[in-house]
Amino acid sequence: MILDWNLEKKLFAMVVDNATVNDAMVRSLKSWLCDKSAIPLEGELFHMRCGAHILNLIVQDGLKVIGVFIHKVRETVKYLKMSPYATQKFTHAKNQLRLKDKKKVKMDCSTRWNSTFEMIESAIEMNEVLWHLAQTNRNYKLYPSDEEWKIAKVLCDCLRIFYDVKNHFSGSHFPTSNVFFPDVCNIQ
Repeated sequence: MILDWNLEKKLFAMVVDNATVNDAMVRSLKSWLCDKSAIPLEGELFHMRCGAHILNLIVQDGLKVIGVFIHKVRETVKYLKMSPYATQKFTHAKNQLRLKDKKKVKMDCSTRWNSTFEMIESAIEMNEVLWHLAQTNRNYKLYPSDEEWKIAKVLCDCLRIFYDVKNHFSGSHFPTSNVFFPDVCNIQ
């Protein structure tokens, strides 16, 4: 296709995620282009890693720091969904605290860090309600410690930056480095 479309002298870089098959394909393509002297700097800058994929790997490492907290929040959401008694106690706690809106702790999809961020953020917003639930429902034993809440809040503030950058990366129709350079600087 590169030859058919007359692109062999127009390629500079290729962006792919870190899949092994992509690495093999890029090595093969780079070698072929270098043999034709078709890419600058002998392809030194040819293979670029996907920024969104790298972002994901960084965040996944960061989430490991609060793995116990995340587990407790996930189990809390499951507990609230499975037990009508717990749901009633949760609603009562919200009413006691005069929170009439429909806010709740969101459930995440464990393979999507952005949904885990949203779950953590919603749990932090509902901290008082969960504390009240822990005080009034002896079956609820998943309430995180004060230290876990403190660490989760700090990490949530950091994750907010990554979350905003991820939304910018995935929302752009022109994912070029000049558009994302300020985001990368912000992460730094």
